[in-house]
Amino acid sequence: MWKILSLEYNVPRIFSVIIMVLSLMVPTLVLAAPSSVQRYFEGLQSLHADFIQRVYDDRSRVVQSSSGEMLMQKPGKFRWNYRTPTEQIIVADGQRLWAYDIDLAQVTVRKMDQALSSTPLALLSGAAPIEEAFSVGAPRSQDGLTWYDLTPKQPQPEFRLLRVAFKGDLLVSLELEDSFGQRTRLDFQKLERNPILDPALLKFTPPPGVDVVGDAS
Repeated sequence: MWKILSLEYNVPRIFSVIIMVLSLMVPTLVLAAPSSVQRYFEGLQSLHADFIQRVYDDRSRVVQSSSGEMLMQKPGKFRWNYRTPTEQIIVADGQRLWAYDIDLAQVTVRKMDQALSSTPLALLSGAAPIEEAFSVGAPRSQDGLTWYDLTPKQPQPEFRLLRVAFKGDLLVSLELEDSFGQRTRLDFQKLERNPILDPALLKFTPPPGVDVVGDAS
């Protein structure tokens, strides 16, 4: 169902939701006691990790698998290097979103506010406290991990439920479920919290000779 590059704007749905989660780093989460969700995201400024992304159908069968490396930096910057099954690079530089399909020798570029228009802008800016957007479920244990269910309080076109998993205090998985029961799961490996990232990795210049589609000015 979900391609690595979506039809509407060559960006996976999971990116939009992850950006929302990483934007909700405000210490206003109201729970009975501080949870791993609150403790982890408070003060989070950057991430670096390898990842495995799997898409499951409504019968929990894997229908797509990919892997690569990700970097994220607040506010609004990230880089996803897909290594398998095909090489693709997606970079958000804070103003524009670049999607480079190496096999097709094509770059698609669009302004960030247009590319991510399907997500609540208040969440993207970090202006909205997480409890205004999500109901945070009680922790539950599964497969040696502690999971939290985040249910959007307002209906969202892209997802109905977001799950966040920790092993101790370490973020290890994010899972997105849509209204059809299909899930996209990201499992992180070698994750670094708040590393110092090379600013050059969060910028993108189209290689010579590739086709550039969109607003690159």
